[in-house]
Amino acid sequence: MKIIKRIIKGLLILVFLLPTSIFSQTQEQPFIKVKTMHWNMNLDDFSMQNWKALELEYFNKITKQNEYILSATVLQHHFTGDSSEILFITVFNSWNDIDLATKRTEELMKIAWPNENDRNAFLKKQAKFYAKAHSDEIYKSIPGTKQIEHTDLPLLYYVRTSYYTFPEDGTKEEFQSLLNQYNDVVTNNNEYYKGYYPQMHYYGSDRTEFLEVFCAETLAGLEKGIAKQGELFRDHWADQKAQDDYNNKYGKYLTGIHNDRIFSSVPDLYKPRSQN
Repeated sequence: MKIIKRIIKGLLILVFLLPTSIFSQTQEQPFIKVKTMHWNMNLDDFSMQNWKALELEYFNKITKQNEYILSATVLQHHFTGDSSEILFITVFNSWNDIDLATKRTEELMKIAWPNENDRNAFLKKQAKFYAKAHSDEIYKSIPGTKQIEHTDLPLLYYVRTSYYTFPEDGTKEEFQSLLNQYNDVVTNNNEYYKGYYPQMHYYGSDRTEFLEVFCAETLAGLEKGIAKQGELFRDHWADQKAQDDYNNKYGKYLTGIHNDRIFSSVPDLYKPRSQN
């Protein structure tokens, strides 16, 4: 837990949020659907091997074949407040593609299991691993993404959720300039972070949410990444006045409250963007 405490204490100010209209429309901003499921804790014959086999069958026959799904990954609890959590992340190029992907999934299901009884039997076996309750959130990517290079290794996903304030004196020009500066000199030069994904709320329970997702190979990598962020930040804004000025400009956009979660990925259930 010492590592986690250092992660929470050590993370410097990164990227902040304004309403959708202020972001540059020239950069790709895909939609991210996060479906949070929960393990069925009452399942007596639970087998991780059987679960993975079923999900891999679905992944190969449906997710990989669905051209409207830009990418997909599955995340399991590592250090979170709920050990039953399992997240299914699906990325789409556009809002319209979300609906098209749903229709395409229905078509692929009928192709994979032409017999309705067989199809229902598979879905029943798949569903028994999960509790009935689940939640869905949709986020929109904002400029500053650092894409993961394809890997067959499991990664840790550190998810930091902050909450923005919609400042009346916030401007597109100020935010975009500060955002670009920070990513150019800090995040994009941090070799310990294999990926970085800033996202804003689009559909769900809390419109003030701002998510930053940092990907690393190990907990030690996350910790080293935090230290590297600070080092790169201080190298660029060398004196205290410059650091304070930068942080004060950013500080007006956030409430100062955040929460932290760490998930681990399931490499076999990862659909990289290059596959489309």
